[in-house]
Amino acid sequence: MLETLRIQNYALIDAVEMDFRGGFNALTGETGAGKSILIGALELVLGARASGEMLREGADRASIEAVFRVPRPSARLRRILKTHDIETAEGELLLSRTLTADGRSRGYVSGVLTPLAVLAEIGDELVDLHGQHEHQSLLKPDRQLDLLDAFGGAEKDAAAVADQVEALRALDRELAGLETDYRERVRQLEFLRFEVNEIDAAAISPGEEEEVRSRLNLITNAEQVYSLTSRVYALLYENEDQTAIDLIAAASHDLDELASIDERFRVLAGQLAELRTGVEAVAGETRGCADGLEFDPQELERLNARLALLRDLKRKYGGSIEEILAYREKAAAQLDAYEKRDERLAALRREREALDAATQSAARSLSRKRAAAAQRLNKKVTDTLQELGMKGGSFRAQLERVSLCAQGVDRVEFLLAANPGERLKPLRQVASGGEISRIMLALKAVFAEADHIPTLIFDEIDAGVGGAMARKVADKIRDLARTHQVVCITHIPQIAAVAQAHFSVTKETTGKRTTTRVEEVKADARVAEVARLLDGSVSKVSLEHARALLRDAG
Repeated sequence: MLETLRIQNYALIDAVEMDFRGGFNALTGETGAGKSILIGALELVLGARASGEMLREGADRASIEAVFRVPRPSARLRRILKTHDIETAEGELLLSRTLTADGRSRGYVSGVLTPLAVLAEIGDELVDLHGQHEHQSLLKPDRQLDLLDAFGGAEKDAAAVADQVEALRALDRELAGLETDYRERVRQLEFLRFEVNEIDAAAISPGEEEEVRSRLNLITNAEQVYSLTSRVYALLYENEDQTAIDLIAAASHDLDELASIDERFRVLAGQLAELRTGVEAVAGETRGCADGLEFDPQELERLNARLALLRDLKRKYGGSIEEILAYREKAAAQLDAYEKRDERLAALRREREALDAATQSAARSLSRKRAAAAQRLNKKVTDTLQELGMKGGSFRAQLERVSLCAQGVDRVEFLLAANPGERLKPLRQVASGGEISRIMLALKAVFAEADHIPTLIFDEIDAGVGGAMARKVADKIRDLARTHQVVCITHIPQIAAVAQAHFSVTKETTGKRTTTRVEEVKADARVAEVARLLDGSVSKVSLEHARALLRDAG
């Protein structure tokens, strides 16, 4: 529901803050006091178009903020917020709009800069505003179908049909992908087969490139390797003068002799013996490397050719052998899928045929429920119109059969004839003002449990209403306020008297400045405002009558 509305520097408003209640909120005031300005400001924060002319005279910036409490947002609202990454803080949404004198404006939702189209989408889920054609959900055919489903208890059936239709669309997309041009399919098959065969023919393996490069490096530097390994072996084991082994042997002899004198040297002798073993091993390994340097003169050419092949494969299929092999597996899987295409295509066609039959059946069943609900709805709305003084008024929820879509096989249009002898016309073509507001009140009263939009605003609902009919309108609004928050601009005391919260809108002129003020009236102030509505003045008689109205309403 709408909790708070703050307005600054808009039209005749300097600064206004209104805290609304759940249930019924009434706005009253003299003609021209600025009641419609408040509604205009709210429309702006709900995404209506703006211009710099809306600013208060002398101001360079206007701002409107509306705080909504949405503990259980509708499915539509949840989807919109999720799509645009907007979060609610403990079930609260803050909608704000700023306007500048040059005509620029910005919209925000909970601090997130939001396009006005999205702001309007969100606003449509929070407020239904009757009296003008903005934010009137009942004028939109898709919402009319949703309301009919909710009224007829067919929401789950409609959701199931929508899910089945989406599954059908997914199958159609997959079938279309499989049913591509035959020549293109053959070309793809041949290309994939060539790629797999080329990779398989290369017989590559992980780590192979490093091994080839290592062997190539060894062969390329064979002369230097042979020279250095021979020198190392000679220094360790076969030098004509004296080798490392000879020096270690002499040192070992001396340490053995020292160990016979002092046991501390025995440990050193053991360590040196281990060192000698290591030197002998290094010498033997080095000699083995030198002896193994023999190679086929053509090996260098083969290794270079292998590296060239690997480079070519990497250029085509990936930056490493691992990536090439992964590409090969993916291509082979695609090839397998292509080759099994006919089998998969036949299975998908059977699946789609069965799902289409089931969906058509579910849609027809849903259509029958809608037709039955439309009959009940027609009578209920028509009866309510009579109760609200629209004698001879008639309503019809007209269903039209269409091809299967996410909404089933029906399109609905709410039609209405406001007066006897008039032909039924779509709601959007019905005259504006108090008549459309009362029509919407009748519809909202009937849809009270089915309509998920939490806040309803009625402007000019009392045009042409008086006497006993005013009391009936008041009773309908009070009943509606049990399930929705209702805000109503009214000049009728019977309607204002049943409100849970009553706001008085006045216009003050100080010097050359005119300002609209808003005040919640309670106790004696409220009695005085209801008295003013009764006969335009506050007298002993009107005050007594006002007290009686408020007492009866309570």
